[in-house]
Amino acid sequence: MTDGQLYLDPQQTLNGARNLTAAGKDFEAQRQGAGAEIAGASARPPWGSDDIGSAFEKGYRPMEQKVLLAWEKLAGYVEGLGYAAARSVHENMNADTGAGARVRQTWRNT
Repeated sequence: MTDGQLYLDPQQTLNGARNLTAAGKDFEAQRQGAGAEIAGASARPPWGSDDIGSAFEKGYRPMEQKVLLAWEKLAGYVEGLGYAAARSVHENMNADTGAGARVRQTWRNT
């Protein structure tokens, strides 16, 4: 895009959009799998409930929740980005097709 023009390869962009969507879905599946295992393994704090275990729990639990929530949100964002990219390709292609039809119609009417 060094010349100020945007060249859209629809098929390549759609392939990338599908890959993003699939990556988001895979990331979500990993969150539901490994992420759920992490949450499950720490549900009953394996580090104990003595003073050291309690101190660890106090710092660990909020961080675990933030990481798992971020994992979930990131998966959704990546998947959504794939859908948005595909929608953009279709909208740009429709706009180009419509503009071409209007130009041809205008040329015929002159």
